[in-house]
Amino acid sequence: MTDLRRSGPSAVRTRRWRVPSGFLSGVAVGVVLGVVATVGWYAATREEPLEPGELVILSGKDTSPGGQREELVKLWNELHPQSPARIQPAPITTDQQHSEMAAVARAQAERAGQPGWDPDDDVDIYNLDVTFTAEFADAGYLRPIDESRLGGGHLDAFVPEVLDGCRYRGSLWALPFNTDAGLLFYRSDLLGAAGSERRDFDWDAVIAHSRDLAGAGRGGQAPVAGYVGQFGPYEGLTVNGMELIWSAGVDRLVDETENRVLFQRERWERRLRQVAAARRGGLLVGDAFAVPGDEGRSLRDFQEGRALFMRNWPVNYRALTAQEGEAASSVPFEVTRLPGPSALGGQNLAIARHTAQPRAAQALIEFLTRKEAQRKLFTLGGFAPTRADVYADPLLREQFPYLALLEEAVREARVRPRVPHYFEFSRVFREGVRSALEGDGRLPENFETQLNQALRGD
Repeated sequence: MTDLRRSGPSAVRTRRWRVPSGFLSGVAVGVVLGVVATVGWYAATREEPLEPGELVILSGKDTSPGGQREELVKLWNELHPQSPARIQPAPITTDQQHSEMAAVARAQAERAGQPGWDPDDDVDIYNLDVTFTAEFADAGYLRPIDESRLGGGHLDAFVPEVLDGCRYRGSLWALPFNTDAGLLFYRSDLLGAAGSERRDFDWDAVIAHSRDLAGAGRGGQAPVAGYVGQFGPYEGLTVNGMELIWSAGVDRLVDETENRVLFQRERWERRLRQVAAARRGGLLVGDAFAVPGDEGRSLRDFQEGRALFMRNWPVNYRALTAQEGEAASSVPFEVTRLPGPSALGGQNLAIARHTAQPRAAQALIEFLTRKEAQRKLFTLGGFAPTRADVYADPLLREQFPYLALLEEAVREARVRPRVPHYFEFSRVFREGVRSALEGDGRLPENFETQLNQALRGD
């Protein structure tokens, strides 16, 4: 791993930074021209024409500034008027997306081949959360990516750890649209500026600083507590719980080949006991388990000065570095790595099994995952890139100093278990973690049995 502390100030500075408006407009123009040139070459070298007709992408709502996913789809439509695409929005939260997408996929599978069935009325592409991919592949809802049609080293350009999340049982079922890795944001006014050195914190340091500074304040407004994460009753608690356990030196949680949990009670509970004690001492913001207890609430608590530390996704960096005309952050901050590995997040683009336009669907997926598209999603939308060549771009590294940190976090992130019944496993897992953190850090006595039953779908 690269030692960023010896890579020079431009590689390690992670202080608040505002994107120059001229730079953004230049990037936007360069992105559009680059995408046009790339797709022109791509279409010209394709041996078979794309099937005509509308392509429907079922995706969580695009909440990026300016709707950058929608903008890329508009560009595709200008270039491919015979195979236009549209995004059909699904709910924002991961749990709600899963329910709706699974219901749509089941309905399509049941209709396929029946009298009167018209595949043109169905979804062609799923923009799946990374945790959905194995389940949808195992259920027969997806068509594998045709790797023989991928040219120009397309697969080789992806960060290997990110692309690995698109594979299940030896087949490639999707391409990564965007990725995610949690970062630790902290109040630089209270904890000190990083200078030319990036500050990293383990859990002992997070808790110690929280204990020392939770009563300190700025402008007469004191933070209520030291640390805020995502502890509401949804997938965010699963992510935060796994990250706590991994930070205690635990490697794998599940043997994916044998589909069984690798439960080590003492090691799993080590960090949970520590954080549960910190919660009892008031070092988590407010009622950490209240609804929604999600990324938005964490961001508000941090912005409004009610937390010293915040665990959140990198897209929130933009919200904290507001441009002119946008709501500015009320707290100065820096960003660093989590006190342990992050759970790998993001979305994967997959082809619906019963689409009538498989070539067009794959071509659109390739378009949305090319370098130029990934640059646009990152620079204007804040989405973490999936491609190594975007992280290596010297212009982007100069203009976005936290990009090197983000790449490090992504490469060290861990994939949540790729199992067919992941969502039932996740529900049982987070209920056990919630019980431990609300109590003394001990997991339920029959926790291993409960998790194994969930993995089997019992």
